[in-house]
Amino acid sequence: MQCVRRQTRRFGAAFGAVMLFTTVALAGTGGRDLSSEERASLAAGALVSRPLSERRGSLDLLGGTSYQVIDAPLRVVWDALLDTQYYHRMMPRVLEARVVQGGPEKRTVYMRQGAGPFVRAYYLNVHIREAQGDISFSVDAQRPHDLRAAWGFYNVRPYGEGGKRTLLAYGVMADLNVGALGSLVRGDVHEWLLKVPWTVKRFVEGSGRHIYKQAWRSAQAQLTDKRF
Repeated sequence: MQCVRRQTRRFGAAFGAVMLFTTVALAGTGGRDLSSEERASLAAGALVSRPLSERRGSLDLLGGTSYQVIDAPLRVVWDALLDTQYYHRMMPRVLEARVVQGGPEKRTVYMRQGAGPFVRAYYLNVHIREAQGDISFSVDAQRPHDLRAAWGFYNVRPYGEGGKRTLLAYGVMADLNVGALGSLVRGDVHEWLLKVPWTVKRFVEGSGRHIYKQAWRSAQAQLTDKRF
């Protein structure tokens, strides 16, 4: 157990560095760290994924980074990312999600996610930096959890001119503790891990649009004010 904790601390620091690099690279650039092919895919509305798998000591980690352009102002996307009650409609395979403790900059969120024998329950420590457009999360090792380890982040930036679209960057690395049976569906699990920006887009632009109508109106009013 102590060895696992050392490994998770070391990888947590390493992933924090990845998060910082991604955030800095994206800031004010519209994703210029991406290749021309990736930028073309983003502009066409596609999800861009960079899968990563890694063995760190006893941890078998899956994840990577993914990017999606969402046809909604940044404020709308940001509000949705913090709206835990709708995670079951916004995030892949989420069965239950609720805030159990928190405030404007830090919260603890209970999650139950998965399907069949791969349902996992855990708590996330969530850190919110609204001014930077960043949300980071990690499994709370002090509470009951079925995942061996997980870290990740969301980052939002305006995309293109006019403020009408948002670039959502997402990163995650997780040991889902699925054992030998999980190896049969490893590829599918990995794919869904990185689909979060796409499922957020689908929700914000579709069934969730009416939920954030006030944020839409406020953003549109600000855009109108800037034109005159």
